Amino acid sequence: MKILFFIILLILLILFFLEAGMLFLLRFPAVLRKCSRKLQNSIGHLYVYGERKIIQFLEGCGQYHPELGYTFKPGEFIFAEREYSNEYNINSLGVRDSEESLNQPEIVIAGDSFALGWGVDQNDTFAKILEKKAGLKTLNTAVPSYGSVREMIMLRRVDRSQLKCLIIQYCGDDYDENLRYYLNGNRPQIMRAETFQKLMEKQSVPQKYFPGKNLLLKIKKKIEESKPKPSGVEVKTDLTDVDLFLNVLQQNEDMLAHLPIIVFEINGKNQTNSFSTLLKQKAADNENPPYIQNMIVLDLSNYLGDNHFYVLDDHLNPGGHIVVADLIYKTMKEAKII
Repeated sequence: MKILFFIILLILLILFFLEAGMLFLLRFPAVLRKCSRKLQNSIGHLYVYGERKIIQFLEGCGQYHPELGYTFKPGEFIFAEREYSNEYNINSLGVRDSEESLNQPEIVIAGDSFALGWGVDQNDTFAKILEKKAGLKTLNTAVPSYGSVREMIMLRRVDRSQLKCLIIQYCGDDYDENLRYYLNGNRPQIMRAETFQKLMEKQSVPQKYFPGKNLLLKIKKKIEESKPKPSGVEVKTDLTDVDLFLNVLQQNEDMLAHLPIIVFEINGKNQTNSFSTLLKQKAADNENPPYIQNMIVLDLSNYLGDNHFYVLDDHLNPGGHIVVADLIYKTMKEAKII
């Protein structure tokens, strides 16, 4: 009995220190940054699934839109998480930019939360830094979790009469939206109002801490990883993420045909160049229309390092936005767009 008691006590102590250690690293991301990438990813998972709020589904931040699923709610609000606190100024289009920027913008940024500037002040986004450097009116139309399909729908709502360049930030998450679009006969599948409302209700419930919460999240992850992945609906296509992205652009040729386009991918700290490498190859195909063949594809994997991202949140920090803005500006100068 004494041995059994000792074993149980030892197990409880180990679990206690594991939970305490994970909680400590969640509370002090500056310490976590000094740890290995593997540990950073592990603790980051706990943050994303146990703490982080989703801005577009928060009351007062997002609103339902029948053509886009959701946009931001016009006005001002503050979005604060463990590593940052930022004010958002939303114009009548439902994007994070000024009302004046809607009047004949010369550069438009399309993308998701990375281009939005999730985690940085509005003037510190690469969109606003680029605007100052280039001296051209810039409109940031990025909205979290938008794929290429909704980015093009949003672009159609923009005044393009003076547009000199379209900048598209791609993310690996765009694949699902672009695939559904293709399988649906190149028709968008938009979130229903009921779904949006349910997500808002879920986000309205605070994710409070309780003893053992992080251990339970870890156990849940291990269980999910051990389960066989569901086969799901058979997807009758061999198209890659690049093929699906190009398909979206091709379906919007009437809008893009005469526009210089710059494309790059951002996926967080685990940055790769597989998409950009394949996109360069496929875009150069002679069968593509000129606006795709002439598209400029940037590879950010050699420019962005771990120090350019938040350690928990995995979005670009202010330093990361400076790097992206500088590279885009240099590219536009070399291409004589500006």
